Amino acid sequence: MYTQTRNLAFLLLILMATTSCTSKTPIEFLAFDGCPNSPILLERLGIASPRREIIEVDLMKVKTGDSRLGWGAPTILVDGKDLFGVPASLDRGISCRNWSMGLPKVSEIKEALKEKQQ
Repeated sequence: MYTQTRNLAFLLLILMATTSCTSKTPIEFLAFDGCPNSPILLERLGIASPRREIIEVDLMKVKTGDSRLGWGAPTILVDGKDLFGVPASLDRGISCRNWSMGLPKVSEIKEALKEKQQ
């Protein structure tokens, strides 16, 4: 019984990984150690989109000139664009992002992702 349950769980994981990686563009999550909002937003993103591939990008390890340096951390990118429409800064400095209206809620992330798919 244990082996059958384990095999079924393994097959379900493979199915979820296959559909999440092939059906939609991966999400890039820009962050670096020291930004207090990064873990919170990453958790909300995972809840909002549990089947999408999320690529965590450490901005401290990105090469000079990389366009992703135009956003502060944390930022969610889909197809290289900010999920909430904020343009990249031209100064390419590394900084924590100021979410003046507070971090987006899980429902707001879900809605923004849905709009990006249309």
